Amino acid sequence: MTDKPGRVALVTGASRNIGRSISQALAAAGCAVVCLGRDRAALDETAALITSAGGKASVFVVDAASNADLKAAVAHAVTTFGGLDVVVNNAGMLRNGRAEKITPEEFAADLQVNLVAQYALAHYAHPELKKRGGGVIINIGSIAGQMAFPTCPSYVTSKAGIEGLTRALGQDWARDNVRVVCVAPGYVESEISRDVLADAATADMIKKRIPMRRVAKPDEIGAFVAFFASDAAAFCTGEVYHIDGGQRMAY
Repeated sequence: MTDKPGRVALVTGASRNIGRSISQALAAAGCAVVCLGRDRAALDETAALITSAGGKASVFVVDAASNADLKAAVAHAVTTFGGLDVVVNNAGMLRNGRAEKITPEEFAADLQVNLVAQYALAHYAHPELKKRGGGVIINIGSIAGQMAFPTCPSYVTSKAGIEGLTRALGQDWARDNVRVVCVAPGYVESEISRDVLADAATADMIKKRIPMRRVAKPDEIGAFVAFFASDAAAFCTGEVYHIDGGQRMAY
C-alpha cells in the first residue's frame, strides 16, 4: 500500500531519545516533519539529521504545558508545509517520588504535560487533519498505563489516561477518517532510563523480567510509529499497541 505523497508530520518531544528517532523514521517514510520541543539547539540537531539524509524538517519551540504554544505549532505546520497529516504526541515527563511526597499541585502539573497537552494538540490538529481527508494521531503511552510502578504516581496515571483518551478520540473521529492509536513502549535505551540501566544489578533485574532479555532501541520505536502512521495501518484505530519485548504479558 502506497502512502499519499507530501505528507506532513508534527512530533512533540523531538529533540532527543525516541522523539528524535520517530522524527527520523517519519522523514525516511516521506513526511516533512515539524520538530517540537523546548531545546532549540537539540531540535536543530534533529532537523539537521533529517535534512542531511534528504528529508524535510522544520523546528518550532514549544512548552508542552502551554495550550497556546501547541495551537501555534499546528498553525506553523500548515503555514510551512501546507497542511497536516500525522501528529505524534510524544512529549512527557517522569517525576519520581512516593505519593505522600508529591503535592497535588505537582501531580496536576505533570498531568498537564503528559495528558492534557496530548488532548490539546489533538484538538487543535483535528480540523487540519479533516481538511486533508483524514490523518492519524499517535499518542505515546507506556506499559505503565497498565502496570503499577510505586514511585511515579502521576506518570502512571497520565499514561493510563492516554489509553482512555486514545479510545475516546478513536471512536469519535473515525467518521472523519482520523485514526487515533497509542504506542506503549516498555523500557527503552534513553536519557530517562539511563540512570536506572547504568546500575548493572538493576539492569539485569529488569532484563530478566523481559522475555526477550533486553530493552528496546529508540529506532525500534521510531519504526513502529512510522508503521502506524502509514496506510499499511489504515484499519487501525482506538487501540493500544505495546512494544516491550513481552514484558507486560510476563510480569
